[in-house]
Amino acid sequence: MQKKTIQVETNDPAAPNLNLEVRATVELVLAISPASIVFPAFAGAKGSTEPLYARISGSQSASASITAVECPSKLISVEVNRSGFDGDPDRQVKFSVLPGMPIGRFRERVVLTTDSDKVPSLSLFVTGEVLGAISVTPRHLPLGTIQAGTPVRKIIRLQSTQPDSEFRVVDVKSTVKGLTTELTTITPGREYQVTVGLAEGFSQTVIRGEIIITTDDKDQTNIAVRVFGRTLPARPSGQAAPADMSEDKAPI
Repeated sequence: MQKKTIQVETNDPAAPNLNLEVRATVELVLAISPASIVFPAFAGAKGSTEPLYARISGSQSASASITAVECPSKLISVEVNRSGFDGDPDRQVKFSVLPGMPIGRFRERVVLTTDSDKVPSLSLFVTGEVLGAISVTPRHLPLGTIQAGTPVRKIIRLQSTQPDSEFRVVDVKSTVKGLTTELTTITPGREYQVTVGLAEGFSQTVIRGEIIITTDDKDQTNIAVRVFGRTLPARPSGQAAPADMSEDKAPI
């Protein structure tokens, strides 16, 4: 039972405002839960380590049947067992990610068609992240708001995620003119560092582009790290920084 109170204005001076309470019983005919399936990060070459499950509920859950399953990605496996996988009634729909999913985040919509006359289909999103042999931190590089002439030094780290896997960085470049990059080898084959800065006299107001890191890894040949920020004009010589006008630092 659900209820809601509605306030009504009238032209009756004795009762200018009235509260009406509306009550209704809402029937859940057919639903799937959870509303989304989220896979923990996993290596794409091996696929998801463990399957995840969903349950179908509602007044028609015992009588309605799933007649078809649609998903744009052929690498997401969806199986249906109305009695429940492993004898568990809460595990009626099983989701797995097959080997070969591209590196990066994914989000796919799965639609289950039913023979219900009231709920012809059920849908949910399957999301997750596929890891490569190279870990990149951060994947996005915000520079913030920079006063022109202020030194900038941001670090991108690349590390091998597997003990038996090595890689090499063969090139680093920026799509933003005036954005400098410097490659440092921390541990050959295992860890590298890219230092990002602004060249002297950098004049662009808006910074938006990518740092492209080229490696010899066949699955992560080109790694793009998005970089963004903005610059402010240089402060005239001798001009003090704007006063901090917060309550605890108000001028006397």
